[in-house]
Amino acid sequence: MFQDVIDTFAIGFMFALRIGLPIVLTLAAGYWLEKKLAPRERTPQRARTAKIIQIHCWEIKKCENARRAHCAAYQHSELPCWLARQVAGDKVGPECYACAFYKPERMAA
Repeated sequence: MFQDVIDTFAIGFMFALRIGLPIVLTLAAGYWLEKKLAPRERTPQRARTAKIIQIHCWEIKKCENARRAHCAAYQHSELPCWLARQVAGDKVGPECYACAFYKPERMAA
């Protein structure tokens, strides 16, 4: 009778080990990966002091104020002129391809 209790306990322990150990290992690996792959908060470093000089196309082409009012590049001055045209719903015109401001490969991330 005592041997039956020991056998039952051994079978129960082995069953729990067989089921429980993979579950615990899977949860531990998931927790470790979550911590490892989570974006880390960066400590603020010294701010860059270099200024970016932005030259707008209407300054180079010396557009008049009346023309600037209808210009997509002037309305979206934070974007390059060719990209501002696309945001406004226009297509990039053939004059954009020859322009020095047209640099889509630099905008790609």
